[in-house]
Amino acid sequence: MIKNIVIIVFAFSCNNLHAADSLKNVEANYIFYYKNIAAGKMVLKINNEKNRITASTIYEGNLIASMFGKGTRSEVAHLEIHNSKITPTNYSYKDNKSLYHIIFNDSGASVSSELKDFHLPSKNIIYDPVSLLIVLMYSYPNFNEEYSVVSKKKLKEYSFSFKDNIEHTIGENKYNVFSAKYNRGRKTNYYFFSKDHKNLPVSIMIKKDGKEKIRIDLSEIKYMN
Repeated sequence: MIKNIVIIVFAFSCNNLHAADSLKNVEANYIFYYKNIAAGKMVLKINNEKNRITASTIYEGNLIASMFGKGTRSEVAHLEIHNSKITPTNYSYKDNKSLYHIIFNDSGASVSSELKDFHLPSKNIIYDPVSLLIVLMYSYPNFNEEYSVVSKKKLKEYSFSFKDNIEHTIGENKYNVFSAKYNRGRKTNYYFFSKDHKNLPVSIMIKKDGKEKIRIDLSEIKYMN
């Protein structure tokens, strides 16, 4: 009984908005690598205004990416802030093969796609990949150890580990970051957030069997406030 109470309190407090100077608006460009070969670009945009957050990512693959069936992909997430707590409301995904929309509510997530509509029930807050990124940025250092995430229309559970105040290098640039990592099967996913840039993600990496498969590195911050 005591254990359950502790878990409930921990889950309630961990997604609270932490930084007083949280990111309001940003547009940042990234280079997308596949097996250490440049395969395209990604643009991240975030707008945080009047307790509503809109975040989007657009991937544009080059010839290398098209060889592996990776072309253009766009994702848009909408979140709301209530009592300093961030929760997702809806999410849209589109690539050259798939298009779907998700609405989040207290009972789970409702998925609408070209093929069928269905509901994913959950007692936990469910995130999408973009809203998960936002929650990790804004919740530092009050993280959950586990997050429920809809990815590719499937509900998954991610168990995270975190490190703080580590140096991460991209080319000639060095960043003071905190990192988030989770394992799933043969893959390990890493996120690196710059503490000198209001927790903006500067690098995302996926390794398979210990070898780098995908890396997304910051190349330019067009604007930030």
